[in-house]
Amino acid sequence: MDTFVAATTLQRIDVTGADRSRYLEDVTTQHLVEVPVTHVRGALVLDPHGAPNAMFDVVVLGDRLVLLVPDQGVRELVMDVLAARTFLLDARFTPRDDQVVSVRGDDAAEVVARAGLTVVDGRCRLAGDILIVSRAGGVDLSGPPAAVEDAVAALQDAGARSGGAEELDAWRIAAGVPAWGREVAPPHLPEELGLLPTHVHLAKGCYPGQEAVARMWMLGRPRRRLAVVGLDGAVAPGWRTGSGREAVEVTSVAPGGQRGLAFVPAAASAGAVFGGADDQEPRVTVERVVGDDPAPPGHDPAIVRRRDK
Repeated sequence: MDTFVAATTLQRIDVTGADRSRYLEDVTTQHLVEVPVTHVRGALVLDPHGAPNAMFDVVVLGDRLVLLVPDQGVRELVMDVLAARTFLLDARFTPRDDQVVSVRGDDAAEVVARAGLTVVDGRCRLAGDILIVSRAGGVDLSGPPAAVEDAVAALQDAGARSGGAEELDAWRIAAGVPAWGREVAPPHLPEELGLLPTHVHLAKGCYPGQEAVARMWMLGRPRRRLAVVGLDGAVAPGWRTGSGREAVEVTSVAPGGQRGLAFVPAAASAGAVFGGADDQEPRVTVERVVGDDPAPPGHDPAIVRRRDK
């Protein structure tokens, strides 16, 4: 995929105060205390049943944490719920009117470097007013609109082309990244979404929804898992086949209609085919299961899970 730069719906919130990491440690799925500066962690806020209420990335800077939330709705929830319930802790949430753009493509890192916006792989850095966050397959830039426009111009001079929402979605689907409001929505739990490796720390306890996460990890297996799938036939988001534990639901379809994301039976592996009972019914083929990591962060290999017996 050639490199492109596109505007996103991401919103920025800065969290300052001496207790900022401790507070977010208490209310999210992620381990955030004593995380080194420049590191980036995904995090979820769950309801008591383990389903997601909010999702964001936490960028660790020297004097603050930056939350990159998916859209305006999540930003409002964070401000109305998390920011309003810090109690006696010193944690202050400040929404910013930054513009956020994404650079994606096979040579995204090289293009960003040629534009003078280099960043260490998987880390973040500040370049003047621009916050640069490295991701798998690309980089996100956040800052005041004028500064971001200058950065976009430099990226285009360095070889990036202008892209749009459809191309960002195609990249997301191919990379197996679940989207807020599509895949990341109740009643799906983090393990079903493939988010244990990136957004959950299993050694943590005492946050809302933790019991449901631990119960599924230790005692049971998810009924379904999110997968990148190939599509053969006319399939749109919401298409279903099968029932019960064999149910399949497509949640996202890339432009062109040949690839998507779908919830498939938990036992499915690459190559599994669903649908296609006749020539008229579309067929879904599993390419890979998202987040299929046998040892996600915080997992203790010395503990024998009942689900493994």
